This record gives sequence, structure tokens and C-alpha cells, in this order.
Amino acid sequence: MSSLQEWVYNVEAGPIRAWLVRIALLLLVVGLAAWMGIREFNGLRTPEAMDLAQQARQIAEGKGLTTLLIRPLALWQVRANLGNEAPPVTLFPETLTPPLYPAILAAVFKASMTAKVISFDLSAEALKGFRVFPPDMVVLILQLALVVASAFVVFAWAQRQFDVGTGVLAVTFFLGSSPVWTQAVSGGVVLLVVFFYAMAGWFFCLGSSTLDEGDEPGNRQKPWIWLFGAGCFLGATALVQVVQIWVVLAALVLSVLALRQGKWGMFLGLFLTLGLFLGWMVRLWLVTKNPIGLNWAFFLADSPRFPGDMFWRTYSFDVGKTDLWRRVGGSILRGFADLIAQGPALVGNAIAGTLALVAGLHAFRRPSAAAGKLFWGGVGLVLLVATAFVQRSKESEGHGILLALLPAASVYGSAYLWVLIERWKIHLELVGRLVAIVVAGLACWPTMARLVLPEPPPFAYPPTYPPIFLYMRSWFEPVGHGMVRPAAYAMAALHPGRFSKNS
Repeated sequence: MSSLQEWVYNVEAGPIRAWLVRIALLLLVVGLAAWMGIREFNGLRTPEAMDLAQQARQIAEGKGLTTLLIRPLALWQVRANLGNEAPPVTLFPETLTPPLYPAILAAVFKASMTAKVISFDLSAEALKGFRVFPPDMVVLILQLALVVASAFVVFAWAQRQFDVGTGVLAVTFFLGSSPVWTQAVSGGVVLLVVFFYAMAGWFFCLGSSTLDEGDEPGNRQKPWIWLFGAGCFLGATALVQVVQIWVVLAALVLSVLALRQGKWGMFLGLFLTLGLFLGWMVRLWLVTKNPIGLNWAFFLADSPRFPGDMFWRTYSFDVGKTDLWRRVGGSILRGFADLIAQGPALVGNAIAGTLALVAGLHAFRRPSAAAGKLFWGGVGLVLLVATAFVQRSKESEGHGILLALLPAASVYGSAYLWVLIERWKIHLELVGRLVAIVVAGLACWPTMARLVLPEPPPFAYPPTYPPIFLYMRSWFEPVGHGMVRPAAYAMAALHPGRFSKNS
């Protein structure tokens, strides 16, 4: 039997302590996610989230990656290429959004439909019994699951790369990011990209840790296995956000510079996902005669010739009448200036972003930490430049693309904070921890403020109250015995104002 002294040691410094920390984090993260979801969710809030949800519904019902939210520019592009062979508007192909997130959400929808948890066919009487459209709750659960999973991956990454204290502080920075919770209750693809970045960072850390001299030989595993996983996760981001393809291509070069072992595993993972992305490009070429589909429109959107949302609403486009490259160049310069002006807050947490930026100048002693700093620093720079191509307006909090850097910023920002505290040579260890707690509190202040502010309204504004819209549709499109089948998941036809950008 273990002695009392052994139990005390295990609780204070042994494996029991590690499990106690993990259990405490689990309860904290799950509780916070559940509270945020129950308190703040009032339906899908953004056109992107609504469009993605109805795409997922189309896939779940066996109609392929098609959309019922048809942008006039997309209609022109497809019909200009296919002519009379263009598909009908009821089966119009999606040419803007990559397929991975809709496919994942469709799988969740299908499982929920099989278990009879949700249904897209609702009677007029059933519409009176809910405030939020039931499938919307499925989207919320998926988003919150991504937040919880990302938080634990960030902890595992920071703990493996540095120590438990860094892991706890990194999770605090991550969960203290208000934009993360905004994305969770709004829907969209951002949190899936954040999760992929976190997984790629953790796997990259596990693969590169074979270079650390302090690790015991028995703990060293074949690095290429972990680096293959890192390449797969990082490469998969391009199947969620097209702009991430620049990061995937840059990672091929950065892995050569940062890694001494297992490079070919990273290459294999990246090339595998690149092959899937090329398959998506082939599909877009067959439909639109453009390898990136409708994504080229971001280059000219909100330009002097097409101010605001006008470009998305045009039914024709003549490149010969547009000073294309000068417009694109001017938009890039303006976008890059906006990004630089907003600074580290773009990653979702200003304090963590600032600490991580300064950490880029610090020489970490562990080879894996130095390799990770070089790799993720390069990824951040490439992503910043790529974002400038499509940046058109200042974001109020965080950035839908640069938020992907939050896991890396949380890990390296928290590590550098502990480095600073150690350099101050504070004699009392408790004082140093109090400094870390104060900084963590400041970083989490926006999220803590959300917890005490008044609750949001019962439905999203501008109003998109599903029961009313579905009931109104029953006046015009009855199906069967009092059943209602909305033509679009997001009810775009009844509320075009919610789709001012893309409709």
C-alpha cells in the first residue's frame, strides 16, 4: 500500500496533480461553454453561418454541395461558362465556400435526423413551440465542442512544449478571448480553422520534441508520424478557408527551415491535403472556368468602381472595362494598412498577441520551442499578408482569418510572460504568480464583462425569427398536410436584408 507521504507527493507534484488540473480545466471549460451558449445564443446571426447551414442541409438530404442562396455574380459566372447546360437554381452549385465545413456539419445534421433529434420538415403547429430553429442548436453544439476541444489542445500543446503553468495560462488567454465566444454563438467556419491550427501546433510540437536533449530517449517517438498529422491538419484549413492555401504552400518552405528530422512526414501530410484541394479546384474549373470559383470576387469587392456590396449584386462583369491590377493593388495596400493599424488584437486577444509578438524576438533554449517559434512566426506573417488581399473593413473584435493564430499566440505569449517573471528575479514565488494572475485577468476582462452584462435579446437582430418566417411561408408554399418546407434554411427569400453582402 502507498504511504501517506507518497499520496501527498502525488497530489502536490505527481500524476494525481496533473489529473486534478485536467479535471478542473474540464469542468471550467465545459461549464463556461454551456453558460455562454445557453445565455447568448439566439439563432444564427451572420449571412455566412446561415448560408453554410443550408449548404449542410442540402448535403444531408442528398442534394450535394448546392446552395439556395444564389449570388447574382455567381449566377452570371456559371451561366457564362455552361450556357444552356447550367443547372437549375434549385440545384445551383456552391462556388465560393470550400466543402469541408459543410460536409462536417452535414454529418452532424444527418446523425441528428437519424436519431430524430431534429427535423427540417415542421408543421405549422410545431412552429409555435420554439424560439430557436432546432437545427440551429446543432450548429451551436458543434461550435461549442470546437471551443472545448481547442482549449484542451492548447493546454496539451503548452504543457508539452513548456510546463503545466504555461498550459493553464495559455488556456486562460484562449478562453479569455471574446471573439472566440462571438464566433461560437454566431456560427461559421472560423472555429474549425482555429481547432485545426491548434491540432497542427500540438502535433508539430510532439514531432519536433525529438530534438530536445532533455527528453528521455524512451519518450522519443518517430517524429514523422506526428509531423504527418500536423501537415494534415494544417493543410485541411485550405478546405475550410481558401485564403489558407497560402499558409499551406508557405509551410512547405517553413518546415524545411524549422525541422531537422521528420520533414518528409510534414510534406506527406501537406501534399495529401493539397491533392484534395486540387480536386476542389478542378470541380470549380469545370463549373466556372476559374480554379478558385467565385473567390476572385474578394479582390474587387468594395473597390472604388464597385463600392460596398455592389460587386456581389452584378449580373455581368467585363474585365476589359476594369483597371483590374491597379484596383487590386490599391485594395491590398489599404487592407495591409488597416491590419497593421489594428495590431496584435487581430488574433483575438490583445495581451496574448502582444506577448507572442515580443516572444518572436526571444531565443528559446529548447530546440522544439525555437523550431515552433520560427514555424508559427512565419505562418503568422504569411497569413497576415494573405489577409491583406481580402481585407476591406476594420473588424470590431478579432479577425475572421487571423483568429486562427490565437492558439499559437496563447502558447508562446504565456511562455514569454513566465520568462519575463523569471527575469525579474522576484524572491517570493507567490508574487510572481500574482503578477501572472493580474495579467491573465486583464486579458480575460472582455469575456468576464460579457458574463455580467445584460442578456441579449430573444432573437438575433436584424430580426431573423425563424418561427414567424416559417409560418409566413406556410401561406405560400404548403407541402402535404399542413407541413412546411422552407426553400432556404436561412429564409433568405423572406429577409434579403440579412444577406446584403452576398445576395
